[in-house]
Order: sequence, then structure tokens, then C-alpha cells
Amino acid sequence: MAPTYRLWMSLWFIISTALVFWDAGYCLLRPRSMEGGDLNWIWTPYNLYANIDYIYGWPAFNAGEGFTSAQSLLNLVENFINLAYLYSAHIDKSPVAPLIGFTGVVMTFSKTVLYWAQEYYCGYCKIGHNTAKDIIVLWVIPNGAWLLVPGIIIGVLGTDIATSLRTQKTVEDVRKMD
Repeated sequence: MAPTYRLWMSLWFIISTALVFWDAGYCLLRPRSMEGGDLNWIWTPYNLYANIDYIYGWPAFNAGEGFTSAQSLLNLVENFINLAYLYSAHIDKSPVAPLIGFTGVVMTFSKTVLYWAQEYYCGYCKIGHNTAKDIIVLWVIPNGAWLLVPGIIIGVLGTDIATSLRTQKTVEDVRKMD
């Protein structure tokens, strides 16, 4: 069974990969990328976000916390998997493309769950200083997108993979009967 490729899904992989490369650049080039740094002009929107979520800001950096950089390293791995999906789906037209895409979005989803869990288990230590409105508008909604869309893609690709495996099993069963 040939895999189905969906435009909306490929757009997610393209846009999210670009955003995540930009995010990883900010995180891995700190403090140069931070407010006051010589490269900050590339990441000016982070000047606001670093004050909303201290994991991106000076408090975590000055404390020598490694979570931000460790997460960014995984972001790069995730991005290369996403690029492999796009290549295998659209250039190579490989039947394994759904498995590659599934792997990438499971990483995205899992990392985002970890990010939320880290906040919960530290008593909202990096975002708790905000108003409820700021947390919802500037943290929950943007970060929630990284759960919602990958969650949907996990369901779609997981269904595609399961259907393909069931079809293969049926074909094998028919062959055995001959």
C-alpha cells in the first residue's frame, strides 16, 4: 500500500523545522543571542519570551542550567529526522516515510511533554512569576501548538502505519492459502 502524503503535514514539518532551527540557534548561542548580545538582532522576539520563560532568559543562563541547551541538542536531532521525512516522502517517495515522520513527531511531542513536566515538577519555577493571562497567551497557547499538531500527526501517521502493516499481513495470509 502506497503511503498517503498530506500537504498540511508537510507544511508543518517545513515550518516547524525552520522555527526549531531558529530556536536552537538562540539557545546554543547564548549569551551572544540574548538581549545585549551582538547576535541578538536575529532573535529580538526572544527578548520578550526570555522574560516570560526564564529557561530562555538570564536567570537560567546565569545559574548554569543545562536544560535549555540539552533540549536544543535534541531539537537538532528532531529536525534532521523531519528533513529525512520530507526527503523520503517527496523526493524518494519511500514507503518508510510515514515511519520516519512518526519518529520525528513523537520526538517533538515527547520533548514538549518534558518541557511542560519540568515546569510542573519545579513548581512553575521558570514561568510562575507571570500573570495568568501572560502564561496562557504567551506560554500555554504557543507551546500547546507543539502538543496539538504533533499529537494529530502521531494519530494520522500511526493509523497509516498500522493500516499498512495490516494490509501486509492480509497479503501474506492470502499467499499462504495459495
